[in-house]
Amino acid sequence: MKTEFQYEVISRLKKAREDKNFTQASIAKHLGISPGQLGNIESYKQDHKFTLAQILKICDLLKIKIEEVLLPEKVADAEIRDVIEAIVKYQEKIEE
Repeated sequence: MKTEFQYEVISRLKKAREDKNFTQASIAKHLGISPGQLGNIESYKQDHKFTLAQILKICDLLKIKIEEVLLPEKVADAEIRDVIEAIVKYQEKIEE
C-alpha cells in the first residue's frame, strides 16, 4: 500500500495530467510503460508508484515544477532541503 504522501504526490500528477488534457496512454507511452501500469500507479489500492525519474519526466512533459508536485503548499519559498526531504518522504516504505 502507498503512504498517504505518496498517494498525494501521485494524485497531484494525475490532476496536472488531466488539467493539461493528457491521457494515461500518452503519459504511459512517454514513460515507456503500459497504460495498465500507469492505471495501477494512479490507483490507491495498488502498491505501484512512480519512480523519481518518472516524476521528473512527467513534470518536464507537463511543464510543471517538481516542487509543485512535492511541496504544493510552499512552492514559492521551497529550498533545496525541503525538496530533498520531500523526496526522502516519497521514497519511504510502509512497514507491513
